[in-house]
Amino acid sequence: MGSGEAAARRVERERTGTGEKVKDERSSRVAFARRTSYKYAAMARNRLYTVLGFLFAAAFACRIGYGAATIGLGKSRSPDHREYIMVATRLLDQGTLGSPLVAADSAVKPSNLMPPLYAAAVAATYAMFGVDSFTATLILQIINALATSLAVCFVFLSARAVAGGRAGWAAAAIALFNPALFGYTGHMWDTSLFTLAAAFSVWFSLRLSDQPVRWQVWGAFGLLLGTIALLNPALTICYPLLVLWPLHRSGRFCRRHVRTAAGSAVLGWLVVIAPWTVRNYVHFGELSYIRGGFALEIWLGVCPEADDPRASVYSVNFPLKNPDVLERVSAIGERAYIAECRRKGLAAIADDPGRFVRLTAVRFVDYWLGSTLSHRRPGQGGWPESKPRAAVALFLTAEAALLLIGVGVGRGTKLDYRWLLAIVIGFSFVYCLTHVEVRYRAPSEPVVAILVGATIAGLARSRRQAAELHRSTAVT
Repeated sequence: MGSGEAAARRVERERTGTGEKVKDERSSRVAFARRTSYKYAAMARNRLYTVLGFLFAAAFACRIGYGAATIGLGKSRSPDHREYIMVATRLLDQGTLGSPLVAADSAVKPSNLMPPLYAAAVAATYAMFGVDSFTATLILQIINALATSLAVCFVFLSARAVAGGRAGWAAAAIALFNPALFGYTGHMWDTSLFTLAAAFSVWFSLRLSDQPVRWQVWGAFGLLLGTIALLNPALTICYPLLVLWPLHRSGRFCRRHVRTAAGSAVLGWLVVIAPWTVRNYVHFGELSYIRGGFALEIWLGVCPEADDPRASVYSVNFPLKNPDVLERVSAIGERAYIAECRRKGLAAIADDPGRFVRLTAVRFVDYWLGSTLSHRRPGQGGWPESKPRAAVALFLTAEAALLLIGVGVGRGTKLDYRWLLAIVIGFSFVYCLTHVEVRYRAPSEPVVAILVGATIAGLARSRRQAAELHRSTAVT
């Protein structure tokens, strides 16, 4: 009996020891796997940071080199595209965001023609380094180059997340060498920062699909969208798509999540735009969204000169191009002139809706192909009617062709392609209603690059699959 109990205890000790050894071995394997995963994750992060650093440096060098070789760094373009310079100068001199459409010696009156964010940035730069000085202009041009260089990085990240590494590299290359992105480095305009904002908003929306639906995160996204609106409100038409896309992508497109996400985003957006909206209502007695020049843009798109591509819409109707119109605007005021443009524009559309549809269709072709069917005049959008302008048109046309191809081969990206394509088309709609220049295409180019990158990756994948099928067929 005693020997049996001793043997049982001995067996139990051996079993316990074996179990502890197994447990120790399992724990050591888990610890090793965890250390290895951390190691490889750190290596992957380092490789990603190296790639992003390379893309940023290459894009920045390209943009600075272009600016130095063309207009010259530190030199502002003259006399075109100086509205923000005028508004910033008057903000410093007169203490308010005044109209750029009236003579400098006119009475100081607040204006909502230009969005406030970039005007304030230009004014702050001028306050520190001198109005339209070499240093101030150089800093603003460097900011433009930094903005579109960062946009290349966000294009790479977004395309890689949507369609894989091959798509990321293809999209980054397109954004890096896209003339519509680096061609406006010397412009004192919101184009470059707006391009970065569009690229960042798409990347942020994509990241939201991997996050739980919390009101704090979606509220922060709304704050971002409101800030972008104060920079340029043209992207606002795409905000619903940017908010709903991550929910649809993550399979959380239900009433509860839509209510939380959309409500939080709208609240954040309202918080940002509320002060500027209240300011405009106090001064003008009516609600307006960010800027009040849409009626002028509509009139420029349907005025009698719009029918003749050889005529100059701007030299006849735009105050900064026509001294007679400038004198009239200075006499009656910007608000009265905008109201007059609204009446004339709506009347022109009502008198001949077919003409408006035809002009819009022509502008749609110009927007997507970079053509000049609606304005065969030099200097449109900052590109001369010469070989560089033809090269830009060829590049944009190639992108449009690849977008059409991508509708067929983009199935591997599920519905992401359709959502992104809807964002691009929605953005173009605003400009096709009014008038088109190449620089209006620039803010949508990051999304176009993502789509084209996905198309190229899809074509490469289809080619590999066809080759594998051919080999397997040959073997059998």
